Amino acid sequence: MFFDFHIHGGLEVALNAGKLGYRGVVLTVCSRDCINQPETIKNLHQSVDEIRSANDNESANDNTIPSIQIGVEIEARNPEDLKKQVNKFRKKADVILVHGGDLKINRAATEDPRVDILSHPYRARFDSGINHVFAVKASENSVAVELNLKYFLLTRPNHRYRVLTQFRQIMKLHRKYKFPVIITSDAGSAYDLRDPYDVMALAACFGMTQDEAFN
Repeated sequence: MFFDFHIHGGLEVALNAGKLGYRGVVLTVCSRDCINQPETIKNLHQSVDEIRSANDNESANDNTIPSIQIGVEIEARNPEDLKKQVNKFRKKADVILVHGGDLKINRAATEDPRVDILSHPYRARFDSGINHVFAVKASENSVAVELNLKYFLLTRPNHRYRVLTQFRQIMKLHRKYKFPVIITSDAGSAYDLRDPYDVMALAACFGMTQDEAFN
């Protein structure tokens, strides 16, 4: 059973993920869009409910339709803004992701048990964005650290070794401190999706064992 907890691009992308073998997906919207258009999350929930109802009413349910949850990726200016946005969206979304990269945001995200996923903490950095202190906090608060395939695949070839090193650093800390790690596609279209078994094969480049990649 495979899940992709970070998909953009609307319901069509989510449904395509089901055809590739994903049992569940998190359809993610940016907090900035939700603030500018307050009906965004409500409309998404309604669309997902319509798909569920249609599938439930079919005489033979379509097994390729995944379980779809709604996620909000919070882009915060500072830790105070992060807390404010988590308060705003925690009850409206199934999954809360935090747009990482800044060390202050990375730390605040790992310290908040209401956060589900810290997205690409290594974004625009030379290190992994996770140190031993953050790793301990992520473990205590069950905050998952994301290995983002789009970030890896869209990086210029001459910089990919840096990304591989960042991913390997996260896995090293994961094995020591046991915080959750997830691999996501961050897909914005069907062309960004990858077969789950292809993802497992690619994860060997990050130093993951087959069992780690499967989990």
